[in-house]
Amino acid sequence: MRKAYVLVLITAVVIAAFTGLMLYKPPPIKMRIGYMPAASYGLVWIAYEKGYFAQEGLEVVLKEYPTVAQLVGALYSNEIDGAPITSVALAAFIKNLDVRIVAGNSLDGTALVTNRTLSISSINGLFGMRLGTVQYVPGDYVFKDAISKSSVKVTIKEYFSPQDALSALESGAVDASLLWEPYASLAKYRNLTISLWDARIYNKEYPCCLQAFSGSFIKSNPDAVTKFIKALIKAEVLAYSNTNESLPMVKKYLPSIPIEIVYDSIFYIDPELKRPRNPLSAYINYDDLRDFYSLLVPSLISQNDYALLMSKIDLSYYQSALNSLKRENFPLPSKYAG
Repeated sequence: MRKAYVLVLITAVVIAAFTGLMLYKPPPIKMRIGYMPAASYGLVWIAYEKGYFAQEGLEVVLKEYPTVAQLVGALYSNEIDGAPITSVALAAFIKNLDVRIVAGNSLDGTALVTNRTLSISSINGLFGMRLGTVQYVPGDYVFKDAISKSSVKVTIKEYFSPQDALSALESGAVDASLLWEPYASLAKYRNLTISLWDARIYNKEYPCCLQAFSGSFIKSNPDAVTKFIKALIKAEVLAYSNTNESLPMVKKYLPSIPIEIVYDSIFYIDPELKRPRNPLSAYINYDDLRDFYSLLVPSLISQNDYALLMSKIDLSYYQSALNSLKRENFPLPSKYAG
């Protein structure tokens, strides 16, 4: 009788322990993610608002910064653990940053915008004009690279933000401005003209922003990085399969931008481009990225800096995220199949 009692007690304890293990959830991994108020950061907002980060066991805190330089500074000072950062800013500051580039975030989407009295269909049309640009923006660099390789003489005026470049165009301080989304679509809404898209002068895809994490965060939380990328890809699928649900999530973080402009920026399929103006995507292609970064040598970075930059690209977490989603039978977009 006593032995039977003990056996029952032990069995009950084992079952209770096993049940406890089954119910136990590890505490969420905390991460601080920076962003700017621009359409290209929509994936982060959708993943946050939809709860994809939480589903992956992540406790994400979002922090807003007004300029690219301030966003980079926050990553440098460990004020944040990661952020989507423009590909050119990563190149410009790579010597000072302990980071790893782990995924994409958004693809190219910069337009040359003019007033209604101008019609520019090529770089040559800029001859003698004053052109507003923004610091550390990939699309602006594509245009400036094309200008530098031509015989066109242009006076370039650099601004800290696309809002400033748009205001300069509206005030007449410049004749044209290079604007990224949502400011290109906003300019059209304000009766300015989108004269020339970056795709007309550079025939390869290139990243607007790339997802970067600090080296110290990745070392301590490698699984969290993979889970973060999974959440971004889930957000990408939602963005383009259910625009009605995802559009308000993006609009929430762009309160001063009309909702129709937010839609035009990242959801509308532009007939000229045959794709969204600023596609939201965690997709990253090493070869395209390598070719784009080669454009920055030697005008922005040295050959040694280029080598350092390429060494900071670590797509192992990206591949792990894809493999995990495939095991879950998640419907990946076709571009991830390659």
